[in-house]
Amino acid sequence: MFEDNLSIRETKKVQKNRNAVLVTIFLLFIVTLPQILLGVIVIPGVLQGVRPGPEEIARHMSADAYILSVLYGTILASILFYLFARKYLNRNNASLGLKSNDKLKNYIKGAIIGLIMMTGVFLQLKIYDQAQISLNYKNVSPAIFFVFLIGWMLQGFSEELMCRSILMNYFAAYNGVKSAIISNSLIFAIMHIGNPGFGLLAFINLFLMGVIFSLLFYISDDIFMPAAAHTFWNFSQANIYGISVSGLSQTSTNLIKTKLVGNSYLTGGAFGVEASFLTLWIEVMVVIIFINAAKKKSKEEASKFSLENN
Repeated sequence: MFEDNLSIRETKKVQKNRNAVLVTIFLLFIVTLPQILLGVIVIPGVLQGVRPGPEEIARHMSADAYILSVLYGTILASILFYLFARKYLNRNNASLGLKSNDKLKNYIKGAIIGLIMMTGVFLQLKIYDQAQISLNYKNVSPAIFFVFLIGWMLQGFSEELMCRSILMNYFAAYNGVKSAIISNSLIFAIMHIGNPGFGLLAFINLFLMGVIFSLLFYISDDIFMPAAAHTFWNFSQANIYGISVSGLSQTSTNLIKTKLVGNSYLTGGAFGVEASFLTLWIEVMVVIIFINAAKKKSKEEASKFSLENN
């Protein structure tokens, strides 16, 4: 059993009791809203019933333009998430993991974790001869590369604000930390179900990635650590190593071009390496490491709670 950390204790103090199903459904609607608006803007006839899914929208835009539109569209989602949490759930910044004094330090730690994990996957692709790899940095605009980095930072923060800041602590306040980690990680995986190439292994890997981000949030009590890990997992995957993220179109702005050519169980097939066994075993190792760290954090929280009540 994990003891409540500061943000969970704060959530218990201030959060209004709302229907969990309705809360989850509304947050999932907010996730899709930027894509719906993008579809209305770029697809002729969308208002007459054309469904603005990722593949349909991508046919009307270049890969880079589509991905950047999706990334920067998460600004709207983040604003709506925050307003929903503050106004409807009565949450404050402390309950959302936004009050840490070590935001920069935690962000750097998270970025390193995300980068190391994806680099581990990439090196396996090379070692096991599952990809054709070539350098592409000479064809990359530094300005566009930076624009992508900011975009992934916005996207990573947005999804972590929803899944970890809001949902994980919401569930933890009523059902305990372990249940909250499992619940929000399942929702995180389900969020990707409409992406091209999604399958069982993608679901398992995304669930485990949700567990990793959840453990980072619990350990650090700061949403900026999992947000950074999320960001740099995606950014390094897309713009450093040139691999498509979660089945999305592959960007041309990458330092390395990677063409997946091996066994789909190792490369992830159409969904990319997030549906790969190479990713799975790395995630399992990281989960084990972070569970041990979370147990240590739990003991620290138990000691603090004991001192505060004596």
